Amino acid sequence: MPTESGRVHGSPAEGSTARSIVSLLLFIHLFCVAVVLASNFRRSRLQTDLVQLFAAYTRLLNFDPNFTPYYYTLGRPMDDDAWLVVDLYADAAKPVAGQEPQASITLPAEGNRWLESRRRYLRLARILAASADPETENEDVSSEIARAVAARLMREQDAKRAVLRCVRRMSQPLDLASLNPGFPPDRPTDPAYQVTLYEADVWIDEDGNPQVLRRASAAEVAPRQT
Repeated sequence: MPTESGRVHGSPAEGSTARSIVSLLLFIHLFCVAVVLASNFRRSRLQTDLVQLFAAYTRLLNFDPNFTPYYYTLGRPMDDDAWLVVDLYADAAKPVAGQEPQASITLPAEGNRWLESRRRYLRLARILAASADPETENEDVSSEIARAVAARLMREQDAKRAVLRCVRRMSQPLDLASLNPGFPPDRPTDPAYQVTLYEADVWIDEDGNPQVLRRASAAEVAPRQT
């Protein structure tokens, strides 16, 4: 039977061991998190190797932001939300003005914001918006995105023609008094803030291949006074 003195002298040693183990585990955890956070931008070769080494732990528990920027917005137009709208038509030979759309699809659709498909369409919309910007215009990229997205939807919906638009919702200025007439200060999601950055016709030709033709850009209306 252990004596009272044995219990008294054994307890501090056991507590010290437990504290050492907890401290070691906490250090490993903080080190892993610090590495992936520090590797968010322009990571070195060493950082890349460490991120891959810790991936089984950090990605499993969503500690690794990968290359997702920390900031929410820098106030630039390209930081505003963008999405894709696709109107589908049944007849490829007939102009869209002479037929009713059989479906109108918005991508990404409403739903879980953490689904990979939703994030993929958000990235595509952001890339298309940047490619359609006059300062960074890249017609090859924008037409390829329009062709790929519209062609997939046309196959799924058994359509032959589509009109794809990339729409951006402009942010309100900090000073709401500088808003132009027609832009409600109390409704930042009002359609008045939406600008079509890119619009293209996509259709299936006689050989079954998707073709794309960009429409002329519409004039943009700024929400704030200059």
